Amino acid sequence: MTNTGTNLLWYKSPAATWNEALPLGNGRLGAMVFGDPADDRYSLNEDTLWAGVPSYRSNPAAYAAYKRAQELIMAGKPQEAQRVVEEGIAEKPSQPYLTPGDLHLHMVHTEEITGFTRALDLSTGIHTVQYDCGGTRFTRTSFISHPHDVLVIRLTASKPAALRFTFNLTPALRAESELGIGFASLSGHAPVLDWPYGVGQGSPEAYMRYGDTPEKTGMGWYMEARVLTEGGKTDRDGSAVSVRDADVATIYLDIRTSFNGWNKHPVLEGKPYIEPCRDNLRRAASVPYRDISNYAASDFSSLYNRVSLDLGGGDEKLLPTDVRLYNHENGKEDLALYALYFNFGRYLTIAGSRPGTQPTNLQGIWNNLITPPWGCNMTVNINTEMNYWPTLMVNLPECNEPLIRMITELAESGRRTAKEYYHAPGTCAHHNTDLWRMSNPTGNHTHGCAGYSFWPMSLGWFARHIFEHYEYTMDADYLKNTAYPYLYSVAEFFNSQLTEDTDGTLMICPSTSPENAYEIDGTAIAVAKTTAMTQSIVKDVFGLVIKTEHILGLSSSLREDIERKLPALKPLGIGSDGELLEWDQNFDEHEIHHRHISHLYGLHPAREITWEQTPELAAACKRSLERRGDESTGWAMGWRINQWARLGDGDHALSLLDTQLRTVEGRNPNPVRRSHEITGEMNYTADGGTYLNLFDAHPPFQIDGNFGAAAGIAEMLLQTTPEGELKILPALPSAWKNGKVTGLRARGGILVDIEWHDGKPTSVKTTSIAP
Repeated sequence: MTNTGTNLLWYKSPAATWNEALPLGNGRLGAMVFGDPADDRYSLNEDTLWAGVPSYRSNPAAYAAYKRAQELIMAGKPQEAQRVVEEGIAEKPSQPYLTPGDLHLHMVHTEEITGFTRALDLSTGIHTVQYDCGGTRFTRTSFISHPHDVLVIRLTASKPAALRFTFNLTPALRAESELGIGFASLSGHAPVLDWPYGVGQGSPEAYMRYGDTPEKTGMGWYMEARVLTEGGKTDRDGSAVSVRDADVATIYLDIRTSFNGWNKHPVLEGKPYIEPCRDNLRRAASVPYRDISNYAASDFSSLYNRVSLDLGGGDEKLLPTDVRLYNHENGKEDLALYALYFNFGRYLTIAGSRPGTQPTNLQGIWNNLITPPWGCNMTVNINTEMNYWPTLMVNLPECNEPLIRMITELAESGRRTAKEYYHAPGTCAHHNTDLWRMSNPTGNHTHGCAGYSFWPMSLGWFARHIFEHYEYTMDADYLKNTAYPYLYSVAEFFNSQLTEDTDGTLMICPSTSPENAYEIDGTAIAVAKTTAMTQSIVKDVFGLVIKTEHILGLSSSLREDIERKLPALKPLGIGSDGELLEWDQNFDEHEIHHRHISHLYGLHPAREITWEQTPELAAACKRSLERRGDESTGWAMGWRINQWARLGDGDHALSLLDTQLRTVEGRNPNPVRRSHEITGEMNYTADGGTYLNLFDAHPPFQIDGNFGAAAGIAEMLLQTTPEGELKILPALPSAWKNGKVTGLRARGGILVDIEWHDGKPTSVKTTSIAP
């Protein structure tokens, strides 16, 4: 591999923690590689290994509670309305994403290890460990092949018969193990998380249940690793497979589950998984290593090489990645580090989201815990959306397929929720979902849950993703058969929920601004008449339906109704300090520096607010960002980067990126600021940043910050106006004086290459790829 400073993560020491290990993936399988020369660990995942079974939380009393809350909020009693919402509507939480366990690899070395390096080539998805021991050079190459759908670990040495090692599988779940000559396997069933009503999210492990009947039994899973050697002997050594005196050894690993669809019971209606896993391993092992390696690298590179970014830089870009992070944190220039971080976001998209797989969750597809933070679920009030912000911009439309499929499945689930909870046509979902496409509100009847649980707007936010997939691909069949039915159904729900306020304007009432609250007499309250985000999403969805029908040459009665109501929607307000009002009134903010900036939805990701068309609202958004502040969680800083880029302020966007790139839990010998010390998995702080493996730190790890920053960098370089005009270098930071980007995709199905010098474009090339 060639170290260009923008395509390679490399280190001179093995990972000390999971957040220093390096990720491999093919969308379905995931592995975190620690890279220890003597005792390596591969933390493993399969994207359908979740707790639980399909379950709809029926709540016949929800609609009455909803209407009662509406009456109370209109009567000026928000606290009482919130209490009704939390006691009468909030249901049980989603199910968590799991890990089956780890593969451990122990090398038999009796002499000192020197010359160690570990590296991840972002352009090929290949991880390499190299070191010397006893006069022999050892190399360990790992990758997860998308064409052959397996994890491959190749061990070689510079001298014959030098490989001596053992490997074993260690389960994280209740499992049965089998060990044979040259193979090891684990099999079991996932638990079901059953939280009692009224219990918070502090100790979910206490409520994990392994079923005692087929109906109560969770996902079946099977994991197997087998080794092929050239020379030497393979045997069993206690609980591990042993290899002695081999010239070359190759380990193949696969994981399969009984998952057969979001609405099918994994046991009663599950698909076979043990024999398919074994069959796949046999097929992969029959392919010559050179071929399986080349196929994997070629497949990965074909996606990765579509885009390139060059911001310049000197020899500092050749240093180990952790050293570069420390140097950057301490004020040393490293322009190529921004390109590396951008490329890492693209890498994670390719590794974590492929056609036919599940969409990326809070941690992508990488998780080492049974009870991970926030269940490692799909939080759809910002985080899942942010995961896919860069996907189309960096020309990876096929990697958007898992999101589009999940959205349409969630819409199918949401029809029942809309009907039962709101007595409404169409479809809706709330702030959180999982493998089983849960669409009802969560919260578990706990005090304070309304701020996150009572938010039936997520499918409205996803409407923008649904339509933008068309805008970037110009796929007319998709627009007609997938996008339009979805948009219509979401608009139908919103239209049915509009309520007239005392001033004659229309709003969805009651409403919340995700996870935030205002204050009345010192009391934090989440439920209001309506909010800026709610109204912005409704306006956006109505506009998308009208636009779609215009493109398709359709004219429905729904369109006529929403065209009539659009001018009557309650407008966005501007507060006493010039800020965009988050709620329908100029309330005092409970937490002025809150991580969420939901009320700015109209600026980004929507395009309702621009300097050109709505300058007063754009100025209000800017003031809101100034008041909210830059210091936040890692992913929230990624969110803010995009907002400042939309406002055309590249220097402010870069300042946020610099802050996001500061190390968390690092070993910086001369830190500018003390890294936050995490005391528990669910502990989080506004002191966000980046782990040494470039994972975003809330903390803890949340992958949406990586994707948000990558999208923000793309937004700095290229935007499209609502009228369809390209904006070249709309928010270029002054520090990025010279550079080149190729392969960005713009709305309208256009590829764009840009070169610039002294901050001005010197070459712009556009290529239409629309069908």
